[in-house]
Amino acid sequence: MGRRDISRIRRAEYAAAAYRALMRHGNEGTSLARVAEEAGASKANVLHYFKTKEALLAAALRHANAELLREAVLLLGEARTPWERVYAVIETNLSPTSFRPEVAHAWIALCAGVPHVPVYQRIQTVIYARMRSNLIGPLRSLLPASDAALVTDLMTTAIDGIWLRCGLSLDGVTQQQARAQLDAVLDARLPDSDTRRAARARMAEVARLLTKARVRAKN
Repeated sequence: MGRRDISRIRRAEYAAAAYRALMRHGNEGTSLARVAEEAGASKANVLHYFKTKEALLAAALRHANAELLREAVLLLGEARTPWERVYAVIETNLSPTSFRPEVAHAWIALCAGVPHVPVYQRIQTVIYARMRSNLIGPLRSLLPASDAALVTDLMTTAIDGIWLRCGLSLDGVTQQQARAQLDAVLDARLPDSDTRRAARARMAEVARLLTKARVRAKN
């Protein structure tokens, strides 16, 4: 294994450790020393790969985004209709592997730095652009262009709000509640139908099977 491969592996390990530290301790409580402890390494070793906390947390943000992206690719790959693509995006954002209070805590901690840290801004811009693209494409097949753009914006805002509530509310929000809220956003411009209900049910089942397969693979 070459030095470049080892470097890539170490950087990925420390990014994942930083994300776990964020879930437990938040932004203020996540230091280079704490990440090193989480990774079972020395602070000096972490500093060899990440010179600043901002650089390390940017890698943690990319790590978290990559996890969601993998789920999105799998679900969208199974979607066969515009409605199924819409519900694939919903199921990705409500996946039981990521839609948990501790994960939401980490996202909130990272997003708090977006207005102040340019690298965070660039990563978040890519995340929003991808979500918008994944939604507006199928919605344009279901709505006039102006309505599709409006519903896309409403959906992305609602997803952000649901994640915020998941991370900050004492009682949180369940997947079932979140699905109902996002369906209510869609109801504002789109009627329910047999096609929509079938797409909702199919993508929920696909998501359930994919989650089950991931859990089995880890065990």
